[in-house]
Amino acid sequence: MCTENKTEKIYLVRFGNSDLYLLRDTEAGEKSYLTRIEAELNAFLRKKFQNENFAYYTHPRVDEVSPMDAAKYENLPPLDEKAMASIKEVLAREVTDMQDTKELNSDAPFSNVNPAAADIPHILG
Repeated sequence: MCTENKTEKIYLVRFGNSDLYLLRDTEAGEKSYLTRIEAELNAFLRKKFQNENFAYYTHPRVDEVSPMDAAKYENLPPLDEKAMASIKEVLAREVTDMQDTKELNSDAPFSNVNPAAADIPHILG
């Protein structure tokens, strides 16, 4: 990577509840790279889950690592194609869990209470 006139920065990146990944890039490149990844994750999830909103899952959470702390994070996996496969698996599971929770909540007892029936004491009173 050519870093002439550009300072290489180190970022910790996470999508949804995925693992942390290490991204080394220049400040300008990092934004466009993450934008492409976010678009790829959105496209992947849209194919699997129509009519869902998953911005929380696909929007990257990025923290810049100070050069003094860089050694602490050297063992993290890089944000590459292998990481993308793992991230897609995690996000698909999270969206499935979200859908299952919505369904359980909508099937819960008293979820469709008739408002008129809820006022029975006043009706009978």
